[in-house]
Amino acid sequence: MEEKRLAIVNHINERLKNLKDLGKVYSDDKINTLALKLLSTNKSLDEIKTLIDNKFSNEARKINHNNHLVTLKDYYLASIEKLKKGNNCYLLSYEEGVKVLEQAHLKEEKEVNPFLKQVILNKRMVGYKKDNALSNDYELIMSDIAYLLNINYAKTYRVFNGNMEPEGVLSVSFENKNERFLTLEETLRFIKEESPNFNLKIELEDYHDKHIKYGLKEAKDSDYLNNIEYVFKLFKALPDITKSNIEKLKKEYLNMKVFELLTNSLNNNLNNVGLIVNKETLKYKYRLAPAYNKSSIRIQAIGPKKTICNFFIVDKQKLLTILVNNYYDYIKELLSLITYNKNTLLPIINQVIQEHLDYKEYNSFYEEIKNNLEMIDHLASEKKLVSPDTKEDEFTNDDNNILYSNRIAPFVDNYIGDDILSDNKNNILFMILTGSVILITIIVILIAILIISK
Repeated sequence: MEEKRLAIVNHINERLKNLKDLGKVYSDDKINTLALKLLSTNKSLDEIKTLIDNKFSNEARKINHNNHLVTLKDYYLASIEKLKKGNNCYLLSYEEGVKVLEQAHLKEEKEVNPFLKQVILNKRMVGYKKDNALSNDYELIMSDIAYLLNINYAKTYRVFNGNMEPEGVLSVSFENKNERFLTLEETLRFIKEESPNFNLKIELEDYHDKHIKYGLKEAKDSDYLNNIEYVFKLFKALPDITKSNIEKLKKEYLNMKVFELLTNSLNNNLNNVGLIVNKETLKYKYRLAPAYNKSSIRIQAIGPKKTICNFFIVDKQKLLTILVNNYYDYIKELLSLITYNKNTLLPIINQVIQEHLDYKEYNSFYEEIKNNLEMIDHLASEKKLVSPDTKEDEFTNDDNNILYSNRIAPFVDNYIGDDILSDNKNNILFMILTGSVILITIIVILIAILIISK
């Protein structure tokens, strides 16, 4: 037994040699305690050595991860300049794959709640600053993922004061001063006051009072479809709404649901999704509000296989099945983009979240996204077998893939290192090159057709 204990101690010391350069040191007492604990498991020496290898391999990854986060902080500090007159903060964004630190002026306009304030940015743009988001960067992460997939997401910043101390997260959603934001919960009140569609107003109010008024609850089978159709009826009942505007809102909303499932967003109730309403002319115009305030923090009452959709707790796979089976024409472009590019999308997402989250949180979030991507890929592939792409779909997908290749280019340069994902990097660069060649070929053909037609 003593011989086995010494062999375990020696193996631990061998593995610790690899960690000393990373600043990890164990005392003799700690090494001996660990050896005795492993000895008491009654596993074979080979099994125990494998456990030790796995433990210290994970320790090395954790130390490297945390050291990387420290280097990022040094990078920000090295990038700052003395604030210009009139500016009072720095805004850090991960814009299109590139870290951008800029000076800005931020003025609080009104308090929405104790944790959320409406602010004026640089005396012209309106946004929301959340003061309680210092420990996690999920909104910045999701902003980047949304950019990769061409999802409408609010421009999102980390806010620092003049001493480079973090003060919160800022989301800028409005394009001009004539716009206002209505949550989908507030939209019902707006419809009751403004819409001429009396019958639909009564139907919406009845459904709301019966299913939504009293808060979050577990969805029954019939609730899945009715829950989504309720939102579409809200769109239909809006004053001055046109058919094309309704279709655009539906597509953006359904794509947002797929995005939420992929990114494991849990904060998806009717108070966190909404419309931007504009009345520059005599008639109202609408667009889906850019997503913001997306949270992936685990909610105790919701297991890993569930999420929130409007005011129901739903099963993720069942919700995606409903979306695929009932609204495939609206979401098939996004599904194709995700599944076709999954081998480049996942490693880029992995690198993005590494730059924001501590090691434990990063590991957990990455595993959830990987599982969600597999679920989306599986259901989308099954659907394609019964509803194959048309020629028009294929042309659309080719165009979307070329645009995706252009969007990921800065991420490849800034996130993916040769020592981590060299094979993936080569694949991505090859895909970008191929996409560029295809794009040039298409342009040449179009010019030729134009000359011939003249």
